[in-house]
Amino acid sequence: MRKWLIVILLLAALFIPARASAQTSLGFDSVDVGIWPEYDTTSVLVIYKIGLAPTTPLPAEVTLRLPANVGKTSVVAVGPTPETVSDQNVDYKFTPGAEFSTVTIKATALFVQVEYYDTGLVKNGNQHKFTYEWLGDYGVDKFRFELREPLKASALSAVPSLTSTGVDGDGFEFSEFKQTAIKPGQKLTFTIQYQRDTDSPSTSFLKVQSSTPLDQTVPGQSTWTTYLPWILGGVGLVLLLIAGWVYWVSGRSNRTMVRSRKRHIARGEDDSASDAAAGEGQVHCSQCGKRAQPGDRFCRVCGARIRRGEA
Repeated sequence: MRKWLIVILLLAALFIPARASAQTSLGFDSVDVGIWPEYDTTSVLVIYKIGLAPTTPLPAEVTLRLPANVGKTSVVAVGPTPETVSDQNVDYKFTPGAEFSTVTIKATALFVQVEYYDTGLVKNGNQHKFTYEWLGDYGVDKFRFELREPLKASALSAVPSLTSTGVDGDGFEFSEFKQTAIKPGQKLTFTIQYQRDTDSPSTSFLKVQSSTPLDQTVPGQSTWTTYLPWILGGVGLVLLLIAGWVYWVSGRSNRTMVRSRKRHIARGEDDSASDAAAGEGQVHCSQCGKRAQPGDRFCRVCGARIRRGEA
């Protein structure tokens, strides 16, 4: 019985270190940590860009410890290259905690990107201070820390010191720190201090610029000048149609007036003839000139005798 117990204990002793070794065998080929204080919020945007070792069996489980003040991740993305990572259909789990929050990612490709907002920025008047710590969860062959200095900031200092790498088109100044061969469990701490007289995010000071000059046509987009010849042609055609219609209506009216005048002329001649014929049989009183009715022998006005057939 004692022999079997010894055998079991020996096997357990061999198994436990082997299992622990398997859990810590995962290593990172590269880690880029981007720190963007007060970029688009009043907190600090932290961006991890992680490259797994090329020999890493996939899928691989990656677990990162984050500050306890982080309530959620903003982006978790995986892809075959740093430029092609995607946050679509990524299997991950975020777990808040009192000491640390954690995010566990099922990496189906060699590159992982994680973004979150850290509310640990301390402000004392115009003095701003932030501390970032790499907790050493994994070994890293190439580690890079990059700081994007907020707009309207001045008197910036960092420990350890950073090397300036330039200014981008929006006016952000960049600086970095590089280190190689970081072992598992090895921590790195960065403390940043600067002066800033505003609490507005840097993005509120950016000037909105068109991606192309305003007088340049974007591919697939047409301006009104493209259709100007067609518009002028259409207006001209409409005017011609209106002129033709007016000409046709006016011509029709003139023809109608001519026919009407002819009918009136013809009718006037007939009426004149009728009046003439009717006038030939009329008799008037020789005394007062009143027209007598057929059969009258005396005038109905003055009583004079009606003379008929007298010259």
